[in-house]
Parts: sequence; C-alpha cells; structure tokens
Amino acid sequence: MVKKLTLEQKAEALLIISKLLKNGFSLSQSIKCLRLLNDRNNVFEKIHQDLQAGQMISQSLQHLKLPSVVFNQLMIAQQHGKMELALEQTGLLLKSQAKQKNKFKELLAYPCFILTFLLTILIGMKIYIVPQLEVAGGSKNIDLFLKLLLLSLALGMVAIILMAVQIRKKSDYQKALALVKIPIIGKIYLSFYQFLILQGLGMQLASGMNFFDICEVNSRFQKDSIQAHLAQKFVTGVTTGKDLLKMIDDEKLLPPQLKVILQAGESGPQLAQDLLLMSELKFEETRRHLKKALNLVQPILFGVIAVVIVVTYLLVLLPIYGMMKGMS
Repeated sequence: MVKKLTLEQKAEALLIISKLLKNGFSLSQSIKCLRLLNDRNNVFEKIHQDLQAGQMISQSLQHLKLPSVVFNQLMIAQQHGKMELALEQTGLLLKSQAKQKNKFKELLAYPCFILTFLLTILIGMKIYIVPQLEVAGGSKNIDLFLKLLLLSLALGMVAIILMAVQIRKKSDYQKALALVKIPIIGKIYLSFYQFLILQGLGMQLASGMNFFDICEVNSRFQKDSIQAHLAQKFVTGVTTGKDLLKMIDDEKLLPPQLKVILQAGESGPQLAQDLLLMSELKFEETRRHLKKALNLVQPILFGVIAVVIVVTYLLVLLPIYGMMKGMS
C-alpha cells in the first residue's frame, strides 16, 4: 500500500540516500536499504523498480512527491555529479522545516488553551457573575467584546484558508512570488528559493555550460516551474536586447548578490565557485530565518492573550468601581 510520506520522512529518506552514496553504496543498494527500513510502504519499491528500468534517481524520486523546484534541483545535481551534496542539503532543510513545523504546533498548544480558557471565563462572567452583581451595561460590554473577539478569530481563519486556496491554484513560479510576500515566513521561502537557484547555476557553470546552455536545459523542466520560468524569461529578455543585470535586479527571486558577482567580471570555474559559495550562505540563512520565525510566534500570541486579559478585567472591574463610587 502506498502511504503518503510526511515531510520528516521525506527528509530522512534523502539524508539516508546521501549518506549511503558517500559511504560507497550504489543507488540500487541505497534504495534497498530504504525498502527494508520502510517495509510497510511500497513507495521505495516503486523507486527501486524505476531504477531497474533505467531511470535516473532524480526521476525515480518523483514518488516522494517533492516540490518541483527541489525535483528540478536534483536533476541538475545528478547531471553534474553533485547528487550527494544536493540530497544532503535538501534533506537537511526539509528536516529542519519539519522540526520547526512540529515545534510550531507545540508552541501553539499552550496559548490556544489559554485563549479558549479566557473565552470560557468571559462567557461564564456574562451568564453568572454580571447578572448577580447587577452591573449596569456590564453584560452588553462583554457581549460586544465577545462578538468582536470571535469575529476577529473567524475572519483571520477565513483569510488564511482563502489565501492558502488561492496560492495552491497558482503555477509554481507565481506561488513562489506569493509566498515570499507573506510576513515573517516570506524571508524563509525567499532564501530557500535563492539557495536552490544559486546552487543549480553554480553546478551547471562548473560543468562548463554557458548562460544559453543553462537556459536551454532549464527551460525543458516541468512547465511553469521556477527554473523553467526563469530560463524562458531570461532567454526572451536577452534576445530582445534587454540588459541582463537590469533583469536580475527586477527579478524578486534572485538575490542582489548575483548582480554584484557578475559585475566583478569573473567567468568559468571562478564564477561557479562564487555562486556555490553564495548558495551555501543562503542555505545557512534559510535555517536562521526558520529559527527566528519560530521564536516570534509565542511572544505574538502571548501579546494577544495579554490584551484579552486586560480588556476582560476592564469590562468587569470598571463598572463595579463606578457602582461602588456611586454608593459612596
């Protein structure tokens, strides 16, 4: 039976293949090991069958349902003898992403519990405490606050769902442009895409390919994938007389450092080395952004909870204070 692998399982699979290849095992032996480790899932059986049929490992790994930008990157890596490195770095990033995702869920659990508890207290105060104290306008104020709070939560959830649905409908390139604009997590996606693009360019240049060769190869990738879209865009632009550096400046998915490297006038192996070095820096930057985004989540949620607590106290205590002042 084919079961959908989790992000963490996909990452582990890529890392295991990378380690086995580095230790001298063949691709076929590496996949056999994964079949033994995951005997309840025949995804790796399908990958093994593809390898036996003569397909490249990058093609066979499509059964892991990896994002097209990652799938294309593995194809580039295999063509230029950097498969172990690409598998390892992609696996590490996916594993880090899965870890942060799980930690994110854990961090959300406590604030969500507190928020639910506060809502329960508000409802309890409205039904039981306020009527007994006979506070003028207290029930109406709590009603209004509850409605505003629930409406805000509902609108927030609806907005997130609608945004997710809209992004899913877009092509890979348009999806990437939408993701990099999202507050907080946008930087993570941007540095991740830049890492893959720079690494691919570096590997292709290191093998002796020129700009037009790279664009021609990349344009054959999956339609509307990031690499294919950029290749077609740059070939069309250069052939119509547009300035390459200006096009790099205008492209949101390319780092400004790429323009600086090209302006230095380097070419061939040295340019390839610089791009690969820059991709390593983007790799580390992606991991830093992941940690930073995770560290922001809980303080923001606790800030929202603090506001709810303060407003709740004000709604109840101010009317009571006014009533006591009137009695005195």
